[in-house]
Amino acid sequence: MKAELKQLVTYHEEQIVSRSLSKRLGIISSVTLYAMDQKESISKETSPQPKLLQVLEGRLAVTLEEGTVEILETGELLSIAAQQLHSLNAITPCKFLQIELP
Repeated sequence: MKAELKQLVTYHEEQIVSRSLSKRLGIISSVTLYAMDQKESISKETSPQPKLLQVLEGRLAVTLEEGTVEILETGELLSIAAQQLHSLNAITPCKFLQIELP
């Protein structure tokens, strides 16, 4: 599959939009695109697998369980360990790719 990732999700005012790509890619691992309007957030969560977040557009704040805040900008990638508590906050409207690793 070849695709322009930023074109596969669109912003909606005061909302978070997500689109799973796993079936389309024919893989078991969770691969999801997100578009978050400015100031939208995803509350604290964990994942049984490690995950990668790559910002495709905008700025995203990732707060880790120890209180560290990582600010990701377009093109930047962050790895999050399995079971690590984290939350996400869109500083600007942003689009990002989340990949849960096996």
